[in-house]
Amino acid sequence: MAYMGKMDLASHGWEIIGELSAGDTEVVLADHPAAEGIDRTFVRDCMALSFLISPQHNPSRGCFVAGLKADTELHVSMGNIVFIPPHTPIHVRADAVPPRRLLTCNMPIRYDMEAFDQAVRLERCLNIRNGSVRSALLRMVSELMEPGFASGAVIEGLGIYLGGELAGFLAKGGHEVRSGGLAPWQLRRIDEYLLAGHWDCRISDLATLCGISTRHLMRAFRQSMDRSLAEYIATLRADRARALLRDETLSIAEIARELRFSRPAGFTTAFRRLTGLTPSAYRQFQRGLL
Repeated sequence: MAYMGKMDLASHGWEIIGELSAGDTEVVLADHPAAEGIDRTFVRDCMALSFLISPQHNPSRGCFVAGLKADTELHVSMGNIVFIPPHTPIHVRADAVPPRRLLTCNMPIRYDMEAFDQAVRLERCLNIRNGSVRSALLRMVSELMEPGFASGAVIEGLGIYLGGELAGFLAKGGHEVRSGGLAPWQLRRIDEYLLAGHWDCRISDLATLCGISTRHLMRAFRQSMDRSLAEYIATLRADRARALLRDETLSIAEIARELRFSRPAGFTTAFRRLTGLTPSAYRQFQRGLL
């Protein structure tokens, strides 16, 4: 078992590409090449958020370890945002892992972890679904990549903000992300359906999957994710587009068809509106990073 910090990231093959400490908040941005697999237990000495920024979804499964041995049956799929309480061992395993970029944010958070039982940890900590948290983490990434004149104040302020958001998020407990929101199984079902390629589905299709009305779905989804269902689908679709654009054997037209666009021009317009780059320009940009 190892305590994970900046030095530990480097010792496990991570390349540190940015870091900043401000007040009680420390952020580290790191890249890792592809790996054959992951199977290890680690623990942090402070509250931490891990944010997988890479376009692919997190392939890892994890569990909080109650004793010296990880209980295989407790392993659950991990999301792209994971909250790790201090002094709480977590076991992570995955098969082949693609290259990835990770933001680690260590910060103060005042929350009584003794009242936070194992089931809730698994259900909530390993897959933080909160639009406000995601937006704040993305802003941290921007400050690390392109520091401004007040980056320290920005990072410290975001750390304080995230601490408050997480305290409220975790305090709600139970199986719903927020009161009146969707249950985790409903959010998972939506993700699975979309990632199976149903990008042109109707909202009524998703409502049927969740066993609720379209009106209830739209209201509850926004309460759960702090954004509309349409915005979420667009983001998820764009993430898939970025992943496909990494495959140089696929043409823009093929990718457009995979994402259920009727014409390549429609895909180009939608991608540029969301990312500021055309698909071809994005490919050139990615080549420059390799």
